[in-house]
Amino acid sequence: MLRSMYAGVSGLNAHQQMMDVTGNNISNVNTVGFKSSRVTFKEMLSQTIKGASAPQDNRAGTNPQQVGLGVSLGSIDTDMSSGNLQSTEKTSDAAIQGDGFFVLRNGNNTVYTRAGNFDFDRNGNLYSTSTGLLVQGWLADQNGEYSDFNAQNVQDIVLQQQINATATDQVSYAKNLDADATNAFSILEQSLELDNGTDSDNLEFSLTPVEGMHNVWDYTLTADDSSTVINSGTDELTGQIRLDNDGNLVEMTKGDLTTGTSITGASGISVDVKGSGAVNLDVASIGDNLNDEYLIDDSSVASGTHTVNMTYEQDALRNIAVDVYDSQGGKHTVVVPLEKTANNEWTISDSEISVDGVVATPAPTLGGDHVITFDKNGNISSGQTVDLSFTPAGPDVAQTIELDFSNLTQFAGSMTANFDNVNGYANGSLESFSFTENGDIVGSYDNGLTKVLAKIALAKFQNPAGLTRKEGVFQTSSNSGDPELGASSTGGFGTLAPSKLEMSNANLAQEFTNMITAQRGFQANSKLITTSDEMLQELVNLKR
Repeated sequence: MLRSMYAGVSGLNAHQQMMDVTGNNISNVNTVGFKSSRVTFKEMLSQTIKGASAPQDNRAGTNPQQVGLGVSLGSIDTDMSSGNLQSTEKTSDAAIQGDGFFVLRNGNNTVYTRAGNFDFDRNGNLYSTSTGLLVQGWLADQNGEYSDFNAQNVQDIVLQQQINATATDQVSYAKNLDADATNAFSILEQSLELDNGTDSDNLEFSLTPVEGMHNVWDYTLTADDSSTVINSGTDELTGQIRLDNDGNLVEMTKGDLTTGTSITGASGISVDVKGSGAVNLDVASIGDNLNDEYLIDDSSVASGTHTVNMTYEQDALRNIAVDVYDSQGGKHTVVVPLEKTANNEWTISDSEISVDGVVATPAPTLGGDHVITFDKNGNISSGQTVDLSFTPAGPDVAQTIELDFSNLTQFAGSMTANFDNVNGYANGSLESFSFTENGDIVGSYDNGLTKVLAKIALAKFQNPAGLTRKEGVFQTSSNSGDPELGASSTGGFGTLAPSKLEMSNANLAQEFTNMITAQRGFQANSKLITTSDEMLQELVNLKR
């Protein structure tokens, strides 16, 4: 009877501990990142009254006779399964989806948590708002890159509040230059009704671009009357015209440019009107600009009476403007004019490149005209890079920027060539930040720069249930194993869920069931003690 009484006492103690664990789970049902626990019991040491015997001769063996001495606590196991995620819309909150723990520094000690309710203090330190401990991670360099993700270089995460100006030293260009791009040269108006005093005739001037040749056009000058003779030939004069990219006349010939004769200058065209007398027409001189100017003019009568007036527009041109920065953060606009100068050839004129609209002293320079050529497949074959030098007024020191055209293409179609990437920036102050799924903290500055600043460290263990709880965080124990540190989304570590928190994984339905079970178990053990007491009372009453 005394054994049964003490067994009941052990049952009371065990079920009281079960109720304690259940109560703790229920009280932390809204604790961020909380991991619930469960209790398991085990039978205490049994007292053997009679040992077991083996079968002998015709007698069967007997089993041992043992009386149990009660129940004891077998284990309190931590459930490390993930809780549900709750959206908070707070940019400094983060939850872990999958395995891993956030790493916090407590003085010289390191502790771990699943609670990602973080914020930044006035010094820019990322810390846990529930514990005040500093979050650990890796800081990125100026290029947003990391050296290595290991425990040796993990440190406090501090956001860079100010970013110093950095001079631009490289601009890269990409996309397409139109292989079919041509400059527009057309007739604005013409008036060629010629009269030599005896007879008159009307001439018609026409123009057609030469396919496969840059800035070359075929022309035809035809008389209405077949008896009119032009330049001692027939009633029709044919040839070619070449202009430079600015619309200046390079050559106008009777016949093609390679074998024909030049007719530029005064009285370049002689028209014998119906065989009764000549009218001389002037042709523009080499170097004359033909944009809204005369190609052909009448020299025998008042100037401008008999004319062919032309218009020219440079369409085979791509001006690309990009903002660059000097060493003091001053912004400058560089305009690079890419002019088509031949088939598969584009030229940047050193005299036309500008910085802040300035092409004069101190002149920005490429060291001479820069030619970019493309192969038959539309890929760049030469002129991939060139250095631009200029002296910004603020620092008053020469600055060199590499212009990289290696990603340009030349295909027939749209003219989309533009700058692709430019480094350098003005000084700026941090305006906002955000977390990414791979654990990066990205800062946005008022100078328009978005920069990777740091990465949050995660830790994982061989036996996470073996961690020891202490003041809302976990510490390593002899059975948890040593922590392995790494970055989110790599090597079996979970991913980060920005602006979310992991809720408690305590299951209320299960906890209430456990509470009822603990209550009934406690009640039954209480009855065991009272029943044993009644039996002892009956024993005492035998002596009356």
